[in-house]
Amino acid sequence: MYMYIILLLSLLIYPISLARPGVRLPYNPDRRLLPLQPHSSDSNRSVKREEDLSRRMYSQEELRSWSSGEREKRQMRWEQQIAYEGKTFFDGWESFTQPDPTLGLVTYVDNSTAFKKGLAFWTGDGKPGIQVDHFSTTPVNTPRDSVRITTKSMFAGGLFIIDMALMPWGCGVWPAFWTLGYQAEWPTAGEIDIVEGIQAMTNNHTLPGCEINQAPGMYTGQLGNTNCDSTTGGSGCTIGSDSQSSFGMPFNEAGGGVFAMLWNDNGVRMWDWNRAQIPSDIKSNSPTPDQWGTPRAAWDASTCDPYKFFQAQVLVLNIDLCGVWAGALYETFDYCPGTCAEYISDPKNLNNTVMLLNYIKVFQQTGTSPIPEQAHDNSNLTGAGGDAPLNASEVNASVRQSQSSSAVIPNSSEGSSSGLRGIRIPSWWSGLILGVIMILTI
Repeated sequence: MYMYIILLLSLLIYPISLARPGVRLPYNPDRRLLPLQPHSSDSNRSVKREEDLSRRMYSQEELRSWSSGEREKRQMRWEQQIAYEGKTFFDGWESFTQPDPTLGLVTYVDNSTAFKKGLAFWTGDGKPGIQVDHFSTTPVNTPRDSVRITTKSMFAGGLFIIDMALMPWGCGVWPAFWTLGYQAEWPTAGEIDIVEGIQAMTNNHTLPGCEINQAPGMYTGQLGNTNCDSTTGGSGCTIGSDSQSSFGMPFNEAGGGVFAMLWNDNGVRMWDWNRAQIPSDIKSNSPTPDQWGTPRAAWDASTCDPYKFFQAQVLVLNIDLCGVWAGALYETFDYCPGTCAEYISDPKNLNNTVMLLNYIKVFQQTGTSPIPEQAHDNSNLTGAGGDAPLNASEVNASVRQSQSSSAVIPNSSEGSSSGLRGIRIPSWWSGLILGVIMILTI
């Protein structure tokens, strides 16, 4: 009898994994969205969520149904929902450690490795930063350690502001601040590239049906591709900033600056300012986008439904090297010598691969309830960036293989079927059931 009890316990401790033969998912099929835990109310803690439990909270769906008159009647303001800054900046982020989906010459490391190697750090005055390894000489075509981090919190609309003190730049260097849909594979839930560069380009990646409205006067930036569909190619729709100092060395020489993205029922709009031009309402933490004038870029709701094509998003920061955008266009820049792989193998060429951040803040309109879920892992958050083709990585290839085999992609409300279609059986239950059956049959 003791032998059967031991057998049963061992089955419980060592779960049996159910998997559909021939299907390789690029993420954990038992992925869950964890309940969102409120951040500490300690005023010294930078990453905090503003809450007032005494007032009625409205879902973002409710807010979208209100008329402009009703919004004015209720005195809707932009209030800070969450802030990432200072010594607690990294508390709200997870490290992405999968192979680079855009085939760059980088290895994204975990949190502890990043801090141990100085790739994630704070300056002496408490400013957070990330950087690429530019301390060691590496053989040509050898990836360098770098950082890609993703927020635990998700956002479906809002006002997003990033204040950057220093931006990476240089031949083959590819930094980005962007958002990516969490609850479905890329590009199903959308991607919004706020600042990304080997050039100051702003990209959106979506399913078919989203395009840029080309009516005059909607934005000041330079129009690129107008079709946002990234299901057959990854270029998405692009608008480049018309500012000569919104990226790279000119941006740093101007003291850095601020980028803002407004995502509401009117669509998606973006602005950027150098340090001396930052609006006073942003400095006072009371942003008023209606007073910022014509945006640099705009994706109007009339030609791109902002809630159909962009579902709940996480924020992403990363620094890439070479890859399918920076590497592919490397030779088009006359001042970049040799090949991208050769150039980045010498650490002396990578002195400008540091990103310093004053803060990243997310604002919501008065009374808006935050998404009550938290991103648990980011192993399926591939994304594209630049003009990466959809099939540029084995990760995306395996996604299509999974979909063609009728694999159920899990999300926050529906479980996936791992071997039993439409039914989720937790692996510890499978062990218990098998153990009981064995005992009863002996």
